[in-house]
Amino acid sequence: MTQKNFDKWASIYDLIYGEYKNDLGFYKNEAKKSKGKALEIACGTGRLYLEILKTGVDIYGIDISDAMLKILKQKAKKLNLKPKINKADMRNFKLKNKFSLIIVPFRSFMHNLTIEDQIKSLKNFRRHLSPSGKLIINFFFPKPELMTKKLGKVWKYNVRANKKKLRVQGKYFLFDEINQIAEFTQSLFQKNKEIWKGRFKMTYFYKREFELLLRLAGFKKWKLYGGFDYKPYKEKTQEMVWVIEN
Repeated sequence: MTQKNFDKWASIYDLIYGEYKNDLGFYKNEAKKSKGKALEIACGTGRLYLEILKTGVDIYGIDISDAMLKILKQKAKKLNLKPKINKADMRNFKLKNKFSLIIVPFRSFMHNLTIEDQIKSLKNFRRHLSPSGKLIINFFFPKPELMTKKLGKVWKYNVRANKKKLRVQGKYFLFDEINQIAEFTQSLFQKNKEIWKGRFKMTYFYKREFELLLRLAGFKKWKLYGGFDYKPYKEKTQEMVWVIEN
């Protein structure tokens, strides 16, 4: 997890993910239900953060990237909103407030590549929760057979941004089953011209493994949903959405 990678990503992040809304209703609903201050970890350019702020929720945000936060501030100014955001690392941030809700959306927790960093982050989230607060984290269930099948092969899809048709293209070039880390490149093309390329590492978690991490961090109670519609988690094709109580 390095600032440099995310700073490079900032300029094109909204072009790829700006219109993603699958999780928006869920997180807005949870933020409205929380009676107190909320905190978004890895708030990035504000895709979720600004939408929640619009509803009147007293939400704070942290991100490791100056460039991401700069874009968030620019967007907030246009919307006449006043964000409460800080540059900070999820593993060791220190804020004066306690929060009734902390969210770590869009698989951001998967950027913690080591067990030490995972536990450190979870313990830090718990320190910042109010006594009856909730922590929500989502990420996918790992499918090694699919990753192995994709290894070395190019995957692509089209997006529309600023009335322009763009192509997102990526490739897994490392799939470390022993350490549970996937490394991949992602590129953005406009009219067959590559206008950006990044390289990323993410770890992945199995259900019982993550339950053990939660226990090691001091949590005792949680619910696991299969997606953002509060359905039970039954299939590995579903997104794992963890709602964790302090």
